[in-house]
Amino acid sequence: MMSSNRYPRTMGWAASAILGLVAAGCGNVVAGGLVGEATVVVSGDADTLALAAQFSTRPTIATLPTLSSHEGESEVEGEVEARFLVFLITEGGASLQLGDEESRVRVDLRGRNEVRAVTELVPARRYTEFQLVFTEIRAEVEGLVIDGMLVPEVRVELEDLSLVVARPIDLDVTAGERVELVVDLNTAAWLGAVSPTGGVDQTVFQELVNVVVR
Repeated sequence: MMSSNRYPRTMGWAASAILGLVAAGCGNVVAGGLVGEATVVVSGDADTLALAAQFSTRPTIATLPTLSSHEGESEVEGEVEARFLVFLITEGGASLQLGDEESRVRVDLRGRNEVRAVTELVPARRYTEFQLVFTEIRAEVEGLVIDGMLVPEVRVELEDLSLVVARPIDLDVTAGERVELVVDLNTAAWLGAVSPTGGVDQTVFQELVNVVVR
């Protein structure tokens, strides 16, 4: 069974974040007024053909290859776990964090499910960039064989404590609107770059993540 876990969050974050943007020159926000709602969901491998039709910023089409296992030919199965912070960047360059704490999601690597990472109120305005700051990306897999060796766990090798993935978006949030951003981890593509030790270079992962506004 797939699952999602979030660290505890306080209830007063949205109001303080909005006031912070007002102070930065984002305009006047009144109670019950100029805010919308943004939700970020994550997929291990979303349907990239469908996503490309919905303004994917990085339309990457890839399929997970059939790989040999110790029991013969089988498809790789498993789950991907990721920990990250989420940011929206305004047209003027101001950074708005969604959520107080690091999000943690666990999804099927073939994209059989989507998991909600965070939902927040955001000021009604235009956002031009979406950022994810990853602190961990790993996959537990079955059927993955590299150089004749069964690899049960794969990790993206972070050179520092975190990895920033930034994507341009064109998101114009209006008052009262609900918007959804889909993070496609595109696991099908970067599993093909696994080393015999189970590692994946961070630049490979960084280039393959897709973000879609829908």
